[in-house]
Amino acid sequence: MKTIGILYNPCVVRARPLAEEMAAWTERQGWQTQICTADDALAVFCLPEIDLLVTLGGDGSILRAARAAAPYGTPILGVNLGRVGFLTEAEPEMWRDVLSRVLAGDYWVEERMMLRVVSQRDGEVLGQAEALNDVVVGRGARARVVRLRVEVDGGYLATYVADGLIVATPTGSTAYALAAGGPVLPPQLRNVLLVPVAPHLSMERPIVLSEGVRVRIVVTGVRLAVLTVDGEVQAELENGDEVIVEAGPHVARFARVREKTYFYKTLVARLVPRNQISNLEF
Repeated sequence: MKTIGILYNPCVVRARPLAEEMAAWTERQGWQTQICTADDALAVFCLPEIDLLVTLGGDGSILRAARAAAPYGTPILGVNLGRVGFLTEAEPEMWRDVLSRVLAGDYWVEERMMLRVVSQRDGEVLGQAEALNDVVVGRGARARVVRLRVEVDGGYLATYVADGLIVATPTGSTAYALAAGGPVLPPQLRNVLLVPVAPHLSMERPIVLSEGVRVRIVVTGVRLAVLTVDGEVQAELENGDEVIVEAGPHVARFARVREKTYFYKTLVARLVPRNQISNLEF
């Protein structure tokens, strides 16, 4: 008997009841189910035994699920209970139809690249992680710019004086990188995107790097910086600390039932209405 894991966002009121409803429905279809919050997946689930991971929440829940599931190749099916839902596949009212198709094998798997990030101090590893969206080296609590020396494949690129620097995947190009003025990249690409945040008298244009590059970021100057991975703080960085970012060994896998050109329709559906609302307000 196959097993479905259901991850829900505990901050969304309707997520837990929907998780229980979904579990009861899938068990009637002959599947086993496990339920936990999106924060507890690694502690609660036996991920090698999970055949499908369903998330009930927004893109943040999917980011956590992806980092947990990627090493095992487990596909993710996202049900959108959030505000944007770029990564989700179904709206709440359609979950039975979509899940029925997936359980019947009527779906395709989309693979998206992830980043591997390692932070170092004096040659010793501070920490390492994987990211589906982005890695950001930015200023901490104090509202002062940081200085970041950047190398690509061992060659000097630039020194950024800015609020921060975003290293994003194509998936992350629709997240923080987009808000900072970066371009949108189709999810099937494996390029790496560099986007400075509020640069001051330094390179201000985003750069799309080729597949397989290795980005090295060195904090210079006395001001502390903070390393975040998919929006979660990983480490405080001092002068001389390094952050190495490159394509990770794993990919995030998503169960899709829509046509393979869905991304462009989703992009317009998610962004255009918000632009129209913004124009009306101002």
